[in-house]
Amino acid sequence: MSYGLTVLGSINLDLIVRVKDLPKAGETVTGGEYRALPGGKGANVAVAARRLGAETEIMAAVGKDDYAAQALVNLETEGVYLDALRRLDAHTGLAFITVSESGENQIAVASGANAAYAPEHVPTLCSDVLITQFEIPIKTIEAALDGYAGFVAVNASPIREGVDAILNRADLIIVNQLEAEAYDLSGNKGLLAVTLGSAGAELWRDGKLIAKAVPPKVNVVDTTGAGDAFAAALTVALAEKQSEQAALDFACAVGALTTTRLGTQTASPTRAEVEAALAKLRA
Repeated sequence: MSYGLTVLGSINLDLIVRVKDLPKAGETVTGGEYRALPGGKGANVAVAARRLGAETEIMAAVGKDDYAAQALVNLETEGVYLDALRRLDAHTGLAFITVSESGENQIAVASGANAAYAPEHVPTLCSDVLITQFEIPIKTIEAALDGYAGFVAVNASPIREGVDAILNRADLIIVNQLEAEAYDLSGNKGLLAVTLGSAGAELWRDGKLIAKAVPPKVNVVDTTGAGDAFAAALTVALAEKQSEQAALDFACAVGALTTTRLGTQTASPTRAEVEAALAKLRA
């Protein structure tokens, strides 16, 4: 079956503790509030893209454990296609997240099934657009891209070595400032989006700045899912043939709205919410 957009990436269950201040090295912070929410960069992007109206499938892996059902609930609820999902003999990916009252976070990940997701587990890509990230094995991404002729968006996070072939194949690379410094992107011939936190984002092509956008002002609750939602939104907008400036404005609004709620997938805005925020900015 063919879909408009495929996400190739990770699925996690996020175990979140919200505290007043993030602990320093060796420090224990008490009095936190706990929640378990579906996460993983791949699943986050898939849910965000689906909420924005894209016909979306995910190629990913979970374990044969009780965590899997919790990790998949939002993908199932939002109508993301799971035909290519693999269940492996490994635990479902887990992310341990600490979030402060100011919205800053610390994250430690136990990859489990994500790390075990191998090239032989990935079916042939049939969609027009692919979004991928680096929370699954690099060789798996390379295998999926072999022979693929569609549009490739790479959210180059987390920072990994040995990804030059993937970055060179990308039509769109999405990085934050730290990631931009970590990779040699000087020879990139596609689009390069650099997120700047509360300052917004820039879009570059062939070393030239072609668009810059500032997000709407919001009350920040949790920044955890903003980057994934931004990546989904920018890719969806470009796939819809929005202009580069309009696509960047759209993505910045999605990223900002995501920070107004706790969690990642649960924080992703709907298309109607994004359109309302953009209309308010233009007024």
